[in-house]
Amino acid sequence: MGSFQLNFLKKEQSLRSSVWGHHFFFLNTILAIFIGFAYVYAAPSAESFISFIYLLVTWLGQIAFLSFLIFLVIFFPLAFIGSFKTYRVVAIVLAIFCHCLLLVDAKLFITIKVHLTWMVTSLMIRDLDFNSGLNFNFMYIAIPLLIILELIFARLATREIYRRDVRHNYFPAIVLSLVTICFVASHGIYIWADATNYEKITNLRTVFPAHYPMTAKSFLSNHGWLEDGVISEDGTSHAVINYPLAEIRTVQPQENVNVIQILVNGLSYSDLNEKNTPNLLALKSGYTSFESHYLPYYHLEDNLYAISFGLPIQYKESFVKHSVESVVVNELQKQEYITRVFTLKNEFNLKIEDPHLLGMQDNRVRVFDKDYKIFDGAYNFIKDLKDDQHFAIMLNTGSLTTVSGERFESRLRTLDNDIAHFVKQLEQNGTLENTVVMITSAVGSNDTDNSASIYSRRHQHVPFIMMMPHNQLKAVAVNVLSSHFDVIPTLGLEIVGIQTPCVNYSIGNSLLKLVDRDYMITNVGKNLLVVTKDDVTVYRRNGKAHTDNEGLKQDVRPNLETLIRAMRDLNRFRG
Repeated sequence: MGSFQLNFLKKEQSLRSSVWGHHFFFLNTILAIFIGFAYVYAAPSAESFISFIYLLVTWLGQIAFLSFLIFLVIFFPLAFIGSFKTYRVVAIVLAIFCHCLLLVDAKLFITIKVHLTWMVTSLMIRDLDFNSGLNFNFMYIAIPLLIILELIFARLATREIYRRDVRHNYFPAIVLSLVTICFVASHGIYIWADATNYEKITNLRTVFPAHYPMTAKSFLSNHGWLEDGVISEDGTSHAVINYPLAEIRTVQPQENVNVIQILVNGLSYSDLNEKNTPNLLALKSGYTSFESHYLPYYHLEDNLYAISFGLPIQYKESFVKHSVESVVVNELQKQEYITRVFTLKNEFNLKIEDPHLLGMQDNRVRVFDKDYKIFDGAYNFIKDLKDDQHFAIMLNTGSLTTVSGERFESRLRTLDNDIAHFVKQLEQNGTLENTVVMITSAVGSNDTDNSASIYSRRHQHVPFIMMMPHNQLKAVAVNVLSSHFDVIPTLGLEIVGIQTPCVNYSIGNSLLKLVDRDYMITNVGKNLLVVTKDDVTVYRRNGKAHTDNEGLKQDVRPNLETLIRAMRDLNRFRG
């Protein structure tokens, strides 16, 4: 056979493969759209008619777009291999594989609301026994069904290219036109929703795999009208952060309750004893004490940010830079609370950042040079208020980590007496009757530090005492795992009456509504930490994990479900 005949035959085979591939692609697009309905089923409920329409057009448009992309990148180039039979076999195998990936991704989204990524895939490969709580047994049925369907599709596509009649079939063109219109409409609706902060639609952006809708911000930025960032509700440009995630709705309580937070910095739970802290022990046993309260971070300023916003520190730089106010502080102002911070001089390297770190403005911070003056200043502030004025204040003492030994014990005894005197004054003038008092620390004691551990539970375990108004919840010990992330949701729900679920402005929960959670999440450097009452599990960037129990390390199998939930919580407010 001559070279001309070989070239002609090869071109004829490629043309036949290309025509067959188009029919095969169309049938597989219909199947992918059918499988993709699982995302609609698992999506958050559409709260309006327009959001329901957006969900439907995105379903049709995005799944069809992914199918077209795979066809264009993989299936179409393979049509030129020059063998029609080989192309059909390869196409069938690849189609089965792609649909299997779509089914796995749909299962992940239905179960833990996450899509298939390289990191998730590597963890699943390491966790082949599926101890993560995921169950893929349905694939034993799905794969044979896919094989049967793909063989049927291949037969139908082959029959189509050998049809004798040349009547034009308009059905594929109608379907492809429809999904194209849906794809364009989906992005157009999202641009409008993003520009108007219509959260009933923007909250649906992560429903479908590989879905990166054009936003009003990115559209304007790409055309030079806006610097990169997020347009907040007040029109200012922030870093790519969405805070809060939903409109804050409040029902003002019938009674305004005052708030006092006292931070005895440098105090760990193990430092409480009859010799140095008899008054704190008395308050601990007489009121509500959270026995398993852990600091999320080592540094004082990081824990101050956590207690003021209820958020992890990856948002701190942007919030401080743009003077973002805490949701709770903002609501306190709306309810005409007077907010103040009483802190020790030179407690931070940059004093100007103090109020912003706490979600407040500059003029609400009062600085003193001695710890006892902080308590005196706070009491005089309260005493000078009118009867109808309400307040929310924080007393931030100097850090005990700068001293050790006898000096540490001496300062601790002095602070213990200062707190007891301050509380007694509040009790005598009747302030405690309608005031919630929280006593804790924003940094643990150096005496319990363990340099071999990435996170020392003994160091980070701090007391948390809550004194409720009207003598509620007296002599109660709560053993549920808690952290500083839970303070803001507590104030939001119990004090200012925020009805919006706290997941929209914090990663914590109300201390008075806590269930027996299994772990607390935080991050140290590039490591993600899952803290329990017994140990700390450290997840590294490479997907591996180990437990760290006060320096004793042991490699463990990563728990896929826990890791993904933790990652989603920490990055919930990313744009």
